[in-house]
Amino acid sequence: MEFIDDLKIIWRFLSKYKKQVYTIFIVAIFASFIEAVIPYIYGKIIDLIIINEAMTVIFLILFLWLVLSLIKDWGWRYSYVLGRKTAIKCAHDFILVLNSHSLNLKLQYHKEQKSGKLASRYIKASDALEGILNDIVFWFVSDLLVILFILIFLALFIHWLLFLIIVINILVYFLITLKYSKPVSIDVVKTQKSYEDAYGLSYDSISNIQTVKANSKEKYENEKISLVFKNKTRKYFKRVLLMFNRMHFFQSTCLTIGIFVLFIVIIPMLKSEIITTGQFVTVVGYLGLLTIPMRKLGGDIDHFRRWMGMFKRGYSLLNEKTEPYDKKGSIKLKEVKGEIEFRKINFCYHKTRKILRDISFKISPSKVVALVGESGVGKSTMMDMISRYNIPASGKIFLDGIDIQKIDLENLREQIAIVPQEVSLFNDTLRNNIIYGKLDATDEEINQAVKAANADEFINNFPDKINQEVGERGVKLSTGQKQRVAIARAILKDPKILILDEATSALDSKSELLVQQALKRLIKSRTTFVIAHRLSTIMHADKILVIDKSEIVEEGRHEELIKNKKLYYKLFTLQSLWESDE
Repeated sequence: MEFIDDLKIIWRFLSKYKKQVYTIFIVAIFASFIEAVIPYIYGKIIDLIIINEAMTVIFLILFLWLVLSLIKDWGWRYSYVLGRKTAIKCAHDFILVLNSHSLNLKLQYHKEQKSGKLASRYIKASDALEGILNDIVFWFVSDLLVILFILIFLALFIHWLLFLIIVINILVYFLITLKYSKPVSIDVVKTQKSYEDAYGLSYDSISNIQTVKANSKEKYENEKISLVFKNKTRKYFKRVLLMFNRMHFFQSTCLTIGIFVLFIVIIPMLKSEIITTGQFVTVVGYLGLLTIPMRKLGGDIDHFRRWMGMFKRGYSLLNEKTEPYDKKGSIKLKEVKGEIEFRKINFCYHKTRKILRDISFKISPSKVVALVGESGVGKSTMMDMISRYNIPASGKIFLDGIDIQKIDLENLREQIAIVPQEVSLFNDTLRNNIIYGKLDATDEEINQAVKAANADEFINNFPDKINQEVGERGVKLSTGQKQRVAIARAILKDPKILILDEATSALDSKSELLVQQALKRLIKSRTTFVIAHRLSTIMHADKILVIDKSEIVEEGRHEELIKNKKLYYKLFTLQSLWESDE
């Protein structure tokens, strides 16, 4: 049953707080019982007055009513506060689980997702869980108990016929709610998906604001989001609104007819003295008491389905496979030399698009290897395999003679540092961005890394020096400055394997000189892979791998490849001519 399965999912996060849950429900039982007792006391007082019972007895019952009312009010308040706290804790736990799981997902998954869309699913799912717990699970039980105790009192102390009429009315009411709430919840989920699409587009626009403004496309970006709202969100929301109105109309009609039938039956019973005046007052009190939880329970069922849809969209992220960080039997390397070997590696995306074919080579420790080839031939894909961001379809990669699939993933990545062309920085201080490679670095280690990266040249010019905020994705820094921050981070990490992914391709002459000087210090005693379009920067590499049509077609030193006069020679000659024309 879907409802039971949904509750099991919720219990996964709620079970941590069993003590609080049991306390809430025990208090709710007592408070609900008292809620049902109070109208019965009203009726008893009326009957006692009619038969001229002694005032002492009447005042004793009034005092009992006062005590019970105060206990009931305290109970509801206590369970509400405790329920609220527990719901918030569960929602926070859920966010942490989602965030932890997402951070452990494969890099390829994140490349295929929009960050804004993913963040929207987090937030909405967490809010939905809090709503389910606070407004439904805890209070749904309370409202249900109130109704149950009222029905028990009607059956035992008033009259079975009145009990039967109200039970039938309640059943019809809930059948109406169940009939209309399911299609509403389906359209609500579609509405949420459309909101996620809009948030994804909005995040893309803001994160690429410089490009948007440079091309004067503010209006265009806003229109893209507007189209999502016009074509999807409003259409689904309109259907939801119409279905809501229809459901509420039939619910109200059901309650009205039920009350009408009850009075048709109860008035003759009162005149025939089948029930007393006090019992009549009790029934009227119960009608007022029943109306509120019934309307709320009807809304709760609808809200539960809507919120459950939102929650399960976020929860579904937990079904995505994570990287094997805690793989049993994995090897942790203590001393790494840095020898890398690719043995007959084949790789393709989505089982059809072949990127690499039969790639084999071996690199000795502390050597510099350059990868050359046109864009899209698989150079970056090949380097991503060393860090296990990409897993080969066949073949193996070895680090110091050990299959990297057998090495502990965290331990493996600790040995590798990457300096990419487009450096991504956190919206934090320079210091915190630099120490990301080694969080426990001393001030002396940080200063040495900054100097070695030639980053002190610009850091010392900032008002807050190394504590300067860099802005979203490092927007306050130039490309060359961001490159030097990345190099400082890599120096601090002190890896055995270094990957430079076109690290100087977008720099001006001065910045390139400073970065190249820093890179020369960085690559010492490290196995270094250089992906470069500017072939003049890799002439001194120990080995150059030339990749074409998914294969290594040439390999050797610069001088050897020039003498061979094959693809590398052609690329180098063309680039030299182009650079001389500049």
